Amino acid sequence: MKREIETLLKRAEGFMTDALEDLKRGDYDLAMFHIEQACQLIIKAKLLDLTGYFEITHSLRRLLKDLSTIFKRDEIESFIDENWNVLRNLEFAYIAVRYMPEEFRKRDVEEALRLYKQLREML
Repeated sequence: MKREIETLLKRAEGFMTDALEDLKRGDYDLAMFHIEQACQLIIKAKLLDLTGYFEITHSLRRLLKDLSTIFKRDEIESFIDENWNVLRNLEFAYIAVRYMPEEFRKRDVEEALRLYKQLREML
């Protein structure tokens, strides 16, 4: 199981590297997608570490809610409440970047990067 967790975390780092490069190029849509993927993987890695399992879903809020039932409940629930819009934007980016002509702004990416850093620290 440790190997699987390390793989998820390594992939998350790769997605963050991509997101930072996307930001430098001004490709905000892809940056949001890559940040969403990084967030998803670090949450799933924590769930795998604590329970040996994670639900197959792409909803960051759902994954965080699942995590809050076993880990830092109040802190994670506050995190979800305080970051609801950014989490929603990231979830939307997962679909929009691939299927819709939606555009994100630099500010959206900066907020998402802040959220990712907070999430890493919390987990």
